[in-house]
Amino acid sequence: MKSEFGGKVLAISSDSDSLGIVGNCLEAAIGVTLATVEGGPNALDLLHSENLSVVLLDISDGGLGYVDLAAAIDRKGILAPTVLIAHPKDRDRAIQYVEQGAYDFLEKPIDGRLFGLAMRRAFDQARSVRFERDHDRIIEETVEEKTLEILRTKDFLAGILNSSTLVSVILTDLEQNICFWNRGAENIFGYTASEMIGTKITRLYPDDPASRQTVETLQHKVKSKEYSVHGKMKQVAKDGRILTISLAISPMLGTSGELQGILGIGQDVTEETRLNNELVKSFQLLKETQDVSIFSLARLAESRDEETGLHLTRIQHYCRVLCRRLASRRAYKDYMTPKFVEDLIRSSVLHDIGKVAIPDSVLMSCNKFTKEEFEVMRQHPIHGGQALDDAVERLGKESFLSIGRDIAYFHHEHWDGNGYPFGLEAGAIPLSARVVAIADVYDALTTPRRYKRAFPHEEACSIISEAKGKQFDPEIVDAFVEAESEFRTIRHELSADPQTGHLPHSVD
Repeated sequence: MKSEFGGKVLAISSDSDSLGIVGNCLEAAIGVTLATVEGGPNALDLLHSENLSVVLLDISDGGLGYVDLAAAIDRKGILAPTVLIAHPKDRDRAIQYVEQGAYDFLEKPIDGRLFGLAMRRAFDQARSVRFERDHDRIIEETVEEKTLEILRTKDFLAGILNSSTLVSVILTDLEQNICFWNRGAENIFGYTASEMIGTKITRLYPDDPASRQTVETLQHKVKSKEYSVHGKMKQVAKDGRILTISLAISPMLGTSGELQGILGIGQDVTEETRLNNELVKSFQLLKETQDVSIFSLARLAESRDEETGLHLTRIQHYCRVLCRRLASRRAYKDYMTPKFVEDLIRSSVLHDIGKVAIPDSVLMSCNKFTKEEFEVMRQHPIHGGQALDDAVERLGKESFLSIGRDIAYFHHEHWDGNGYPFGLEAGAIPLSARVVAIADVYDALTTPRRYKRAFPHEEACSIISEAKGKQFDPEIVDAFVEAESEFRTIRHELSADPQTGHLPHSVD
């Protein structure tokens, strides 16, 4: 028998003939040593795990039994397979032992060639078992090393996250159970990590429909694995305070891209939000005060010309309707920003502010203007524009008054260049003035004055349509035609009661 690998064979038998055959067969094996011992309890003393590759056990001589041998091999952690030698009359018992764990068996008298084949297989088995053991050990050591490395990394990262004492870092699983809670979260919400880990993140949500809807929306977006979302949310601290948290929520993905959890990073902006809300309220109050002051100033100017405050209110509503229509038209949609529209509506009431400089003898005349009176009247855009220009210069920056100045100066200019006071034409006339021009003319046509009747809505619309491309910007006339029913409604709802003189509620 030739062997490509060495090892030790322990033969246990009281049959000298069998031991002789084993010795002769193994004599030519390279690197294989043979130890023999008579069957009996003392044979177990020779069992050592070092280099023991195969154990041969003769079960026919009434000596050491296989069960005792197997128990000792298992107890000592020996990996050597056991090959049984049995008399033919013990064949059934040998098969039974193989079923219980013995590797193979040979019948007496031992055939040298069968013995060689059996030993080769047994050596291969021993090598395979040892390789598996060593491989498992290497894997275990590697896993242990990697585990320690991961734990060290985890501790390192946890240290970093916990050093952020003003920022909450909270990790939840897909069932909303909290898995990580840093010191920042402890400082913000008042709960310790031991109080929160394992509990539901919903513990922090106010019990109201708006909060529940917000949370459901955020979770749906994050669970799509495509979204990291940011926003402000109301959350509840341990002491019951309602906090405003600036929160960024991101999906936590595994190495294969699967969603494993949700990471939330938050900062308490409750105080900043409160101060900002107060600032917004103050700004809104200031804006409302400005609007009232401007409206009152414009109303004072209009009162000398038989006008009521409803004229100014209607002008604002007409301008809002036109701006809304122009925002959907290609030519002007880019101009109709929310700020431009708001500033135009606010300042539209200043279109005739220059009338304060017109003498009563002209402004309140019941007769048709003479040429000289008409020239005086044509100066009111100059007076108004200059007054607002001075205000803009004193302010030192652009504001809604800048648009008011343009409106006051140019709302009597005509698209074809035949207007006044400067004779501007087409696009040279500011857009704000072009919008107010149509609103002002429609209101003038449909309002009775001491020197004229009120035109019906349909006749006013016809007059404006006929002036398309002449007095008015064609695009804005088209927008007016689209919105003429809205103009009719505003005209109807914002007219003073002829019996009481009471003003109705304005419409938006």
